[in-house]
Amino acid sequence: MELSQQDEQIRQFMKLLEEQNRSGQAQDLSRLLFYMDGMERQFDAVLQELQAVKAQLHEAQKSPVKKALDSMVHGLEDKVSRARERILELRERLAACAASAVEGFKQAGISALDKAVSLLGIHKTLDALQQDMGGLMADTQRAIEKVETMGHELRSAGSHLKNAGRSLTGKDTRQVDGGQEGRLQAAVLAPLRTTHRIYSRMNNATLAAIGSVERLEQAATQGREKKTSIRQELQGKKAEAAARPAPAPEREKKAPEASL
Repeated sequence: MELSQQDEQIRQFMKLLEEQNRSGQAQDLSRLLFYMDGMERQFDAVLQELQAVKAQLHEAQKSPVKKALDSMVHGLEDKVSRARERILELRERLAACAASAVEGFKQAGISALDKAVSLLGIHKTLDALQQDMGGLMADTQRAIEKVETMGHELRSAGSHLKNAGRSLTGKDTRQVDGGQEGRLQAAVLAPLRTTHRIYSRMNNATLAAIGSVERLEQAATQGREKKTSIRQELQGKKAEAAARPAPAPEREKKAPEASL
């Protein structure tokens, strides 16, 4: 199903909710749609940043450091792609449920709307996505720390070699210090740090989306409970009426016999 068609189905569902005085649920769905659009853009931005890292590594000479960094970046790229797939699946599920709700409303009335919301099943997907965000943040932070450590060790090793050469020639040695990030290291770290910041924003957005879904589910549950309560009350009244004894039929009043 094309993206425009999915969005149209969701908008029809929101319009129907508003027409049935469910503006709160419609607003939460609108927030959820806005969240999904934003997440897709953020994932695309992350993939661009990782491409920038790969481009920098491609220009570097072959070394164990480059091999380790290549492996880390490919691992992050795979995890981002899988997390992005969750968003696409979420949109498809939401569109399918929206279409089902609009069609069901024609047959079963407003109860079909509450049923559709309760069957969305997107809370579990968002929980899994939020866990993905936490994992990606942790993985990216480890990658940043590893690049920082590798760069420091490489520069320190280079300083040691230079000092050995200076000693052999009788020159004063210089203090070994990791110093500022090297050109390649800085070029790799910049997009990784940007990626980490994006993940942090995405994690906060996912938590907000979970809140919207919880409100949707709560409203749907309250709607079903209200209908159940009314139904039970009507059934109780029917049972009470059925249990009442039937009124005794009135005896026909006989006309008094005429006295002889």
